[in-house]
Amino acid sequence: MMSCAPKSTAVLVLGLVVAWSMAQPAHAQPMLHEYIAPQATEDVEFESTNPSGQLPAAVRTPSGTITPPDTTTTPEPRRIYHEGSDRTPGFKPDRDTRRPEVEHYDDPFSPTLTPFKRMHAYDAVRPDYTLVVRDTQYRPITIGGTPRDGDDRFFGDMVVQLRAGDRVRIPSVGPGARLLELVSSPRSEVTVWRDGADNWFIYSDQSARVRLISHLAIAREAFASEFADVTWGSLPRVPVQPAVHSRAFRRVAKAIGISRTTMSPRDVVLKMVSYFRSFAPSKAPPAAQGDIYLDLALSKKGVCRHRAFAFLVTALNIGIPARLVHNEAHAWVEVRDDAMWHRIDLGGAALDLDEDPHLDRPPHVPPPDQFPWPTGRDSGADLAHRERAAALRDQPPSDDNSPPGTDPAAPSGNDPSQPGDPNAPNPSRDLPETTLGVDTIDRDIFRGLPVRIKGTASSQGQPCTHLRVDVILLVKGMSAQRRLGSLSTDERGVYDGAVVMPRDIPIGDHELVVATPGGVRCGPGHAQ
Repeated sequence: MMSCAPKSTAVLVLGLVVAWSMAQPAHAQPMLHEYIAPQATEDVEFESTNPSGQLPAAVRTPSGTITPPDTTTTPEPRRIYHEGSDRTPGFKPDRDTRRPEVEHYDDPFSPTLTPFKRMHAYDAVRPDYTLVVRDTQYRPITIGGTPRDGDDRFFGDMVVQLRAGDRVRIPSVGPGARLLELVSSPRSEVTVWRDGADNWFIYSDQSARVRLISHLAIAREAFASEFADVTWGSLPRVPVQPAVHSRAFRRVAKAIGISRTTMSPRDVVLKMVSYFRSFAPSKAPPAAQGDIYLDLALSKKGVCRHRAFAFLVTALNIGIPARLVHNEAHAWVEVRDDAMWHRIDLGGAALDLDEDPHLDRPPHVPPPDQFPWPTGRDSGADLAHRERAAALRDQPPSDDNSPPGTDPAAPSGNDPSQPGDPNAPNPSRDLPETTLGVDTIDRDIFRGLPVRIKGTASSQGQPCTHLRVDVILLVKGMSAQRRLGSLSTDERGVYDGAVVMPRDIPIGDHELVVATPGGVRCGPGHAQ
């Protein structure tokens, strides 16, 4: 079956040839064939599919336009997912509260979710404080459906070692994610399942190593949104917690200043997030009082896994549905109001990641965090920004004469022999200039920490949507510019995110520039 892509391209080529021939003298020799490089933006407009005909050729997201992995290639796997369902004894808390230097991590998604791929989730606590899944019954995940308004969309690409008759754990993008398409290579009969904590598994009757390429959708609000202002009776019921935890919980609740009788669930969650985000890594373990939850919660020592563990025990004991979620590099929590699960990062991330930052894919840009961070925050997003900023700094330096927003390491996009970044815009200089505005920027700026910046992009009075906006630092006394990172505009032309200020920047009066190379309907522009 012929896909939509060749048909759309043929019509465009025909239109170009006709227009050219009408403008030429009668003796001119017509150009019968002309190569036109594939454009992800055209694939979006014409709803094309990739060569296999099973996946969309491009998808427009709030983080940028994404394209599916190349199903005709067999790249070397970065990681092989092989953990069977019988190999998860549970999560046990520990007392090593030192901040890790480097963590190994693999990100199979586009936009990249670093470091938030959802790998292990727990929603119950045993008397010895081991975390487990309360409902271990597996439920099938339907493959199919269409995106909904307010969805984020992702492509996944991973290698899995199937185990005949067993379920193998695979990562997902977030709570309540949906699987729109799934392609296996070599083709295999597989089914996908989830348990009561929304852990994902893949099942097959055969043992084989396969590559799985997926198209996923998830409510964008799951990544960051306000916890609803509801009553305690509106929340899903939390099972009675182990009685041996009651005394420790009462002491922790008093230290945090939370009460079920005098506060709403929303106020309790706000108070808890503020408390557990104020934890700090420590080389000295917390004093031992015979109760590890009490020790961690009252000492306020620990990194991501300690904060998430203590938060979970506290939330379940006061009656708020919650989960601890972690992967090989980071841990965070999910809390549920009357309608949905919300991802909440409590900080405590590692200093560095041992991973490919995947500069060929756009980073995921979630909605703005609804909870305040203390000074010196150490969130998972900060870790991802540091890794990406370091990778950008390792690229060849910019030409002093390059306009702000130009990426000298990227091909121009006009040469079909260059592979380039399929998500990078290739604007025409004839397009109307983009007007960039900066609405807000962090008042306190520290080296090595993220700087949050928000603004708008428009052209001729209309918003410039899904546009890359580069944040560039012009260092006083230096001719070279430093690109700190890139953000993406949403449907309203608003960009809102954070970039990391390099640690090696000298103290002084420097200039910050926001710039864009342009897009489909908006030309280049910058603001200084």
